[in-house]
Amino acid sequence: MGPNLAQVLNTLAHEIRTPLAVSQGYLKLYLDGLLKTPDDQRAALQKAREALGQISTLCADMGRVSALSEAPHAPLTESITVGRMVASLKTAPELGGATWRGELASPGALAASSFTDLVRAVAAVACAAFDEASEAQRVFSVEAADASTLTLLAGAEGSVAALRAGPEDAKAEPFDLFRGGKGLTLIWASFVLQQHRVRTWNHRDHRASVGFRFPLVQV
Repeated sequence: MGPNLAQVLNTLAHEIRTPLAVSQGYLKLYLDGLLKTPDDQRAALQKAREALGQISTLCADMGRVSALSEAPHAPLTESITVGRMVASLKTAPELGGATWRGELASPGALAASSFTDLVRAVAAVACAAFDEASEAQRVFSVEAADASTLTLLAGAEGSVAALRAGPEDAKAEPFDLFRGGKGLTLIWASFVLQQHRVRTWNHRDHRASVGFRFPLVQV
């Protein structure tokens, strides 16, 4: 299941609070005459402008989340080979610097309503796991594929192996979407992955990794 309305609104409120406070703070300094030089005034207004830009982005993201939540069962009309999916992820800017492992030739393909959105959603969630990995080596592993499923694992070198037991493992748990500083990106990604029937999971002891299991169709 994807996030509910209360979780979406709570995340939006939390993410909007900081840029709102920043923009109000700099504008107050300006209006109170506490910025004495033109350079100080210009810098403060630029900071306020950047903060308001973050709020604008959050509003746009809320629109994308709303559109997806209202149409969770959009038809999956595109057929994407496993090779094309992996190749697109390898060139995703968010995953730059990752070490890729595994090359698979699968007889199946991914069904998608929007291949571009699916790649962006996987990259966003993998990036969140990489952020938890700190300075550890970041790995993206192409795991087992057969005619019906494809499994990808992403995260720190030392924690990816723990995911190989799969989402049914006793220590597997749903990937945590509510991570600070991500705006609504992960919530949007959750709706996209749900729409494409992709399962994601963490290992209880390894937040710095995430597994993806994609359903495949025959080509």
